[in-house]
Amino acid sequence: MPQVTEVLARSILTPQKAGSLAGAYDFSLNPYAGCAFACSYCYVPKFPSARHQPEHWGGWVEAKLNAPQLIKKERALVFGSRIFFSSATDPYQYIELKYRLSRACLVELLKYRPKKLTLHTRSHLILQDLDLLKQFGESLSVGISITSDSEQVIREFEPQAPSLARRLHLLKTLSSEGISVFASLAPLLPHDGKNLVRLIKPYVSHVWLDQLRWPEVSTAPELFKRYEAYFQEDNYQRALLRLKKHLTDYELRVKP
Repeated sequence: MPQVTEVLARSILTPQKAGSLAGAYDFSLNPYAGCAFACSYCYVPKFPSARHQPEHWGGWVEAKLNAPQLIKKERALVFGSRIFFSSATDPYQYIELKYRLSRACLVELLKYRPKKLTLHTRSHLILQDLDLLKQFGESLSVGISITSDSEQVIREFEPQAPSLARRLHLLKTLSSEGISVFASLAPLLPHDGKNLVRLIKPYVSHVWLDQLRWPEVSTAPELFKRYEAYFQEDNYQRALLRLKKHLTDYELRVKP
């Protein structure tokens, strides 16, 4: 179990002036710092805080107890803005069952109506907030992280995160409830391209596709040795291109 610290944050909306979210989003929103899902490849440890070092990733979480109140305080920034929720944590990691900070933040966001809200998670716990999600209408989209079609691969790289089966069920459920949902194939891990596309195709109209970056901060470097051939740069780029071909064959839009 991670060490959980309750904190009071100074602000909750982080301007997106550079990086992959810039241009498409004005702010990111993270009700937690750190992530107990502890995915071995996560890029967040590349930017360690003054309190935590990269090697401790997955062993700590900070719950920003005043996150909902900060949204109210910063409400003038929320109205008409584009918000990515969350960029540096999973808003529905299991401590959400205790703190309900993501739910409380959604309640506040509903009051001040961002123009665009994207929730990003790999957790089925988001379904507990389905009543709130529906109220955002067309301004909301939900991205579900699906990094492989192999349960074994996911268990190796993401041992603390929900299973592939749960994530596919989540895609299906959100889609059936009229929620705009996309698959986040980022980073792309060892997979069978045709099968991966077959699994997600019934539920999404587009995907977010990206490669694994910053392997130097991986908490499981032995996995790169085990899958050395796959992650060899030329092979990896070919795998990305093959998957793009499978996606376009099914007329799924690819971002970026």
